Amino acid sequence: MPILTGVAGQSPLPDPPMAAVKTYRYLRLAMIALVVGLFACVLYEHGRTPTGCWQTSISAYYYTPVQGFLVAALVTIGVSLVALRGNTDWEDVLLNLAGVCAPVVAFVPYPHPGTCGSVLTDTKNRLANIDNNMLGLLVAGGLGLVVVGVLTHLSVRSARPDRPSPVALLGFWAIAVLFLAGTAVYVRDRTLLLTHGHDIAAVAMFGFIFVNVWLNAAALHRANNAVAERSILRNRYTVVGTLMVVAVVANVVSHLAGFRWWVLTLETSMIVLFAWFWVAQTIELWNQGLRGRPVRQAEMTTR
Repeated sequence: MPILTGVAGQSPLPDPPMAAVKTYRYLRLAMIALVVGLFACVLYEHGRTPTGCWQTSISAYYYTPVQGFLVAALVTIGVSLVALRGNTDWEDVLLNLAGVCAPVVAFVPYPHPGTCGSVLTDTKNRLANIDNNMLGLLVAGGLGLVVVGVLTHLSVRSARPDRPSPVALLGFWAIAVLFLAGTAVYVRDRTLLLTHGHDIAAVAMFGFIFVNVWLNAAALHRANNAVAERSILRNRYTVVGTLMVVAVVANVVSHLAGFRWWVLTLETSMIVLFAWFWVAQTIELWNQGLRGRPVRQAEMTTR
């Protein structure tokens, strides 16, 4: 491949494919860094709490000085998930769905403020915050949907090879339906949004990520078996997905046993496993950005 050169005296122009790979790296690394930063904020706030107590969930730290970083981290992770291209159309749809849920988790606060914090804030301004922030999210999201919808329509009508697949179109319409449903709830009943919006968005976000982890486990299994037979149990994503199941079951059981902080431990375990997944995928795809179609030995020998 020829080296691209720029104007005399300037650095050579970047190789577009390599620049795309670096963009994938930075997006994945940014999400990992934000998770680490969030835990640092929570631990620092815990250290400043006079009684040394914990909120009953990470989401409840919205009502403490952690609020700013918590909201910023969730919004940035959401944008990163939407911007990051999945290895397949199904993975891309799941990342987009998880990404659009993340800002809702940020802007619709956890309905139970708790009593543990160095300072408790915004316990009286929750509906005002939803009014303002969700309006901005719906306007920005609606504008994005219109732009993507126009571009998608033009691509479908064209004969270009990169026109959207049926799965991509399904993903677009799924997000459009979610947007319309969210807008209807915002317009008709903000109290309902405050009461249930956070929990629904958070469960949906982690659910889409969970399915995405198992899609990656299956894809890596196929890629490994294209070279040599290997059990799916010897798969980094299978480990993450299995631990997610264990975390959910263990914390539900602890809740039934009367453990108050089960939501905190569940959220913590899921966020840690989310970060582990991105670490594993960043390492796997460091040099290529996206996982290619596995080529079996039989195919290679016929070429």
